[in-house]
Amino acid sequence: MNFHHVVLVGLSGSGKSTIGPRLARRLDLLFIDTDKTVVARAGCPIDEIFATRGEATFRAFEREAVREAIAGPRSVIATGGGAPVDPENFRQLWEGNAVIWLDAPMEVLISRMEGSQRAGREKRPLLANGGARLRLPALLEARAPIYSQAHVRVETGVVRPEVVVTEIIRQVRPGQTRTRSTSRVNASASASPPANTPSKYSSPRRGKGGSVGRAHD
Repeated sequence: MNFHHVVLVGLSGSGKSTIGPRLARRLDLLFIDTDKTVVARAGCPIDEIFATRGEATFRAFEREAVREAIAGPRSVIATGGGAPVDPENFRQLWEGNAVIWLDAPMEVLISRMEGSQRAGREKRPLLANGGARLRLPALLEARAPIYSQAHVRVETGVVRPEVVVTEIIRQVRPGQTRTRSTSRVNASASASPPANTPSKYSSPRRGKGGSVGRAHD
C-alpha cells in the first residue's frame, strides 16, 4: 500500500494514543496527536475549550491541527474521534494516506472511558451528558459511515498493543512485520485491501495484563 501518512481514526477509548507512538516507532515515523496540538494551541484542556468557547471553536482548532499535520513530514497521526466527520478533514486525511480504523466492542470502549473518567485522567465533553454508556453508542452510529471508509479496520479489544501494531504493519507494509506474535493473530483481511473497503482482524481474548486498556485519546 502506497501512502504518505498513517492516520488513526476511531472513537474515544479505541486506543489511538496508545497504539500511535508504538506504530510510529516501528515504522520510523513521527507521531502526532491532533488533540494535543489543539490543547497546546488553545492553552487549555479540551473540556475547557468546549465550556468557555464552544464546540465550533474547538472544531476550528481541530481543522488547523489536521492541516498542520498533513502538511508536515511523514507521520502516524492520531485524530480526535470527531475529526473525520468534518468534510475538509476527511478529504485531507484520506487523500494519499493509509487510514486505519481502530475499533473495539462497545462494552470495552465504555469500560475504558468510565475508568478513565473515574480516575480523573481525562474529561470528554461529548460524553458529559449521560455518560459514556449513553453517548458512545450514539456517537458510533453517527460516525460509523465515516470510519467504515478507512482502508483497514483493526479491533483493539483486549489485545496487547504490540499485536495491534504488528497487524497494522502487516496490512500497510506486507512482509515487513517483525514479531513473534504474528502467528497468534487471526487475520481475515488481505494485505492490500481495495480502496474504501475496510479490512478487519480479530485476535483471541487475552487477560488484562498488557492489553490495550488505556483510553487516552
